[in-house]
Amino acid sequence: MLNCHRDARWRLGPAENSLLRVSPLSRPLFVVFEGIDGSGKTTQASRLAERLAARGIAVRRLVEPTRGPIGEEIRRRARDGPPLAPREELELFLEDRRANVRENILPALARNEALVQDRSFLSTVAYQGARPELGLSREDLLRLHGEMPKPDVIVLLDLDVDTGLARVASRGKHDAFEERAYLARVLENFRALVGEVGGTVVRRVDAARSPDLVEASVWKIVEPLVVARLLP
Repeated sequence: MLNCHRDARWRLGPAENSLLRVSPLSRPLFVVFEGIDGSGKTTQASRLAERLAARGIAVRRLVEPTRGPIGEEIRRRARDGPPLAPREELELFLEDRRANVRENILPALARNEALVQDRSFLSTVAYQGARPELGLSREDLLRLHGEMPKPDVIVLLDLDVDTGLARVASRGKHDAFEERAYLARVLENFRALVGEVGGTVVRRVDAARSPDLVEASVWKIVEPLVVARLLP
């Protein structure tokens, strides 16, 4: 479902990419990209990480599900089956996220680095919230993440389901999360979460445009956060 872009200039860690720089930030920056599959999250997260690195900022490029054993099991089951039961799926996502917070996010925040992540808790709220058999509302799912570090901003790359599925199909990939009726409910959840939510803010960007135009819109959101953190 998700792929972590690898650039030759990056030293690859076990679960993420790391840029070898000393951070000039006075405090950390945490940016997450969200959206349905095909919305361009990996592309835009990679472009933002490269833009920040070009300004001498230490960047941690993260992805959820992670590349750790729990995250890989989630991916394997979504790709090859048998599908996870909804409650088991939710528990694995939460366990994988707790490991990511403990092993990657908290250490990077302590070093005043910039974190650029592909998916986080909002995906759980949108995707698991679209499974009626779980019986959990968006508010219920948000409460499960109350103690976890929150991004400074979540960028929702908003794309209609048919276009998203067409982009995924063009890559020759498919998994259990990519079913039209289900994704329509997921997208509805994402759109309902735009604004202040769960201790952070969700900003919408039209992802139907070219990658360059989307990147420009993302930078308009992120640049003020960077400027406010630069050491004199």
